Amino acid sequence: MRNLRLNVLSSVIGAALAVTAGAVSAQTADLLSLYREATRQDPAVAAAEASLQAARERLAQSEAANGLSATVSASASANYGDSRVRGLPSSIGQVDRGYLNGSVTAQVTKPLIRSSIKVGIEQARAGVSLSEISVASAKQDLATRVAQAYFDVLLAQDNVTLVVAQKAAVGEQLAQAKRNFEVGTATIVDTNEAQARYDQVIAQEIAANNELDRTRWALRNTVGRFEASIAGLKPSIMIDAPQPANMEAWVTRAERDAFGVRIAQQSLAVTEFDVKRAQTGKDWTLDASASATHGQNTGSLASSRGGFSTTGLVGVNFQMPFDISGAVDARIREAISNVEKARNDVESARRTAALGVRQTYLGVTSGIASVAAQQQALKSAETLLASTKLGLEVGVRTNLDVLNAQQTLTQVQRDLAQARYNAILNRLRLEAASGDLNEDDIRRTNDYLGR
Repeated sequence: MRNLRLNVLSSVIGAALAVTAGAVSAQTADLLSLYREATRQDPAVAAAEASLQAARERLAQSEAANGLSATVSASASANYGDSRVRGLPSSIGQVDRGYLNGSVTAQVTKPLIRSSIKVGIEQARAGVSLSEISVASAKQDLATRVAQAYFDVLLAQDNVTLVVAQKAAVGEQLAQAKRNFEVGTATIVDTNEAQARYDQVIAQEIAANNELDRTRWALRNTVGRFEASIAGLKPSIMIDAPQPANMEAWVTRAERDAFGVRIAQQSLAVTEFDVKRAQTGKDWTLDASASATHGQNTGSLASSRGGFSTTGLVGVNFQMPFDISGAVDARIREAISNVEKARNDVESARRTAALGVRQTYLGVTSGIASVAAQQQALKSAETLLASTKLGLEVGVRTNLDVLNAQQTLTQVQRDLAQARYNAILNRLRLEAASGDLNEDDIRRTNDYLGR
């Protein structure tokens, strides 16, 4: 009987995990499958990809500006004229005539020397590269959001399981206290203490279920669909330590490869082309053009006889601008100031990346150590509960001592689960902070799942 009471908490937890495992085996989603699902429908990723397509179209427009351009124009008019010469008879000095005019012109032009077009093409290419980096950054951000939401659900599920197990243990303790009071071996105080603790656990169970619902909806909002069952962590896993095991090596990588830094650097490259484009406002241009015009008429005011004409033109057009108003110089100074701002943004991004990776690296290393410490604390809490229950039976411990030991065990189990999830998430965040989080990292993390 005593052994049954000592093992009631672990039995309830084991039963709950068995039920969870049975549900998982039916239809279970894991981290990798949910990440892939989210990638296909995430609005932030879709927006970044749409921006990339727009950037590619801007490049196509810039390249087209350096090619041939052709226009065709046509005109038609109906004319009427009435003229008289003073002193002459109307049969001689009067003209009263209507006639039609029409013409069609085709023109082709080709820029020969236009530095602004060349700079525009280079800037558009830099813009495409910036958009490509933004897409990769959006996917990495999505990976961290999915992982965070996923492990939030797992932690909430563990909390519910632990609270249910604690409720069963406290309920058994309450029933025992009532039996002892009825036979006169305990006071009503033991029953009241157990009842108060049981009521407290009921409130905790309600809060835990509400938190589970919240995290499930948060995961659904991130992924785009609701998952009733997701795979949990394997019973015993070893979380990999960061490699290389040198924080400054991670800092160096982050200062070079972090997406915040790369986006700032590419934005600087795009801004530097603004200076070159402004400077082209002082450059001369040379264009080639060719045109052909065909015209017909049914007469004129001077003659009733119609005719037609065809003309052709081939030539070049040279233009030399002069910045008399100073507007071009002002645009150049404005662009230079924007470049200086972009350079400072790059430095700010580097510092932010370095700080972020240092904090995350420490979070990973301390998290792994915390898992080991919590595992040792769990063994101590289990021993404490067993010895306290034994002390209650021999009369050296009170019912309140047992309830406190049970609560301590539940809290340590909760802290251990939190430490394990935090260590895994910080490992992913470290990869993200250094700009290297990808699907392979999600796949490796997915290997931790199974039950």
